[in-house]
Amino acid sequence: MSKIIATAENYAFGPAGKLVTVCKHLINQGHQVIFVGTGTAYQLASKLNFNKIYEYDTDSPSFMDWGVDIFKGADALLSSIDRESVILAQKVNLPVIWLDMLFWWWDVIPEFLFDVDLYIQQNSVKNKRNMKKYGDKIKNMKVVGPIIDTSFKNVPGKKQLLVAFGGIEAAGWYKIGKDSNYPYTITKIIINDVDTSKYDKVLFAGNEKIMKDLNQKYGSKKYIFKILSHDDWLREVAASKDLLIHPGLETVLEVIAYEKPAFFLPPDNSSGYVELDEFRRKKVASKTNSIHFADYFPHKDYLGRNLRKIMEEFMAEMREFEASNEILDNCAKRINRFINLSQARKNKQILKQKMYMNEYGNNGLDETIHIIGNFLSSIRDR
Repeated sequence: MSKIIATAENYAFGPAGKLVTVCKHLINQGHQVIFVGTGTAYQLASKLNFNKIYEYDTDSPSFMDWGVDIFKGADALLSSIDRESVILAQKVNLPVIWLDMLFWWWDVIPEFLFDVDLYIQQNSVKNKRNMKKYGDKIKNMKVVGPIIDTSFKNVPGKKQLLVAFGGIEAAGWYKIGKDSNYPYTITKIIINDVDTSKYDKVLFAGNEKIMKDLNQKYGSKKYIFKILSHDDWLREVAASKDLLIHPGLETVLEVIAYEKPAFFLPPDNSSGYVELDEFRRKKVASKTNSIHFADYFPHKDYLGRNLRKIMEEFMAEMREFEASNEILDNCAKRINRFINLSQARKNKQILKQKMYMNEYGNNGLDETIHIIGNFLSSIRDR
């Protein structure tokens, strides 16, 4: 068995959620997996039984010196889009596995990623633009279907509304309380203006700090605020009657895989805006089951543009959205209409979601574990 360093970009829960999905199986196979990370990535990853966990910021100036000996003592790096750890791994000649769930999103893929030892691309949103631009440049790319753990599908149901915020913040990109008040705004709408009487409980899931704060403001026997381990998150997805979810790609893919009808809350960042564009284009989302900024403001074309610039533009529009009582009142009405749809209408949505998932191939988790296993074996045989 191999000793693997695992890292994830400190960007909400998406990169860490994908890393945890894969690492859970590698650990079960007997590999020694050590996590290094901070922020929301650490919050989520620290709930998995890694062999060892280091809370350390891979973007800090001291990381390259701090991590040298740890990286030299490993057999491979598994990075879920964390670039700095790749730079260190290449510096000490540690083989690199790059796990990329956002291949379609990048405005630029740096040259040092062209030569990683194994590049696993999750195919889940149209990727033709970057395949044309980078497909021939990346030497060791494998493309797999959506990487999802479906082992909790048979969890018994309950009369619960699940509100999924994801990781909510991304260090260096946007911060709640500074750039937006998204989870506070949406929570206030749901508690004050949405009729949740048909549910025994309403579970809000998000990052640790903000869930703790919201729990102090609104927590009760009915309204529960938690950070969930990835396994617990999937259990709650499987069990909940209805779901209100931020349109982050990984959250959406898991909800679709668990065959749950979802209402797409407004996007909380620029990638969510583009993802909601795609979900509407593919008929997974509509004005019946989603709220888009483009329903209230002129549509913006973000894909392929400078990521920093579009995040600034997005957050400026977010502040306009949050400041409009008229818009927020309309959001509450649309959520109320959705949760009161007939089950037959919701079942039709589930069928559209399945069609979307089928476009991107079968569940890529087993294939990903197999690819990584073969790669690790090849390293040991060198």
